[in-house]
Amino acid sequence: MTPININLVPMNKGDIPEAVDLIRRAMNQDEADWADKTMHFHFGCAENNLDDGRYYFVWKNGSKVQGITGLHQYNWGPKENVWLAWFALDPDLHGKGLGSKLFDEMVSLAIKMGFKKMFIETYISPTFEKARMFYQNKGFKPAGEIENYLPDGEAMIVYLKVL
Repeated sequence: MTPININLVPMNKGDIPEAVDLIRRAMNQDEADWADKTMHFHFGCAENNLDDGRYYFVWKNGSKVQGITGLHQYNWGPKENVWLAWFALDPDLHGKGLGSKLFDEMVSLAIKMGFKKMFIETYISPTFEKARMFYQNKGFKPAGEIENYLPDGEAMIVYLKVL
């Protein structure tokens, strides 16, 4: 089997529909709706020379978006801190180690960009259990929990890793 290289490239506005569909297939419709909203907001800001602190990257195999990831640096927060903006891999590629490669490439980019700490927001529900285990296997530790964060009462959990 030929090793697959994960080369992340900056996302462009034309990638939004494929990226949103990938997030829908990898996660769920609610996450896809949020992705659509935040990605359109990001590119709208960019068109007006406004920095929203987001960086989106895609991995394409040929012309097809196979992975999406991003970073979000809050403009009002410490400049050394960054949050994971999105992270999804085409579900047809799960179980092949490609998600791990994609994630490692994104962390390498964060380090090259000068970030020292990375935070990840996820949720306590069973839907996100696999993601939580993945982040923990990547060296992220629980840093806090916000009870009753989502409208259904679900808690948010924040993970942290010093880069």
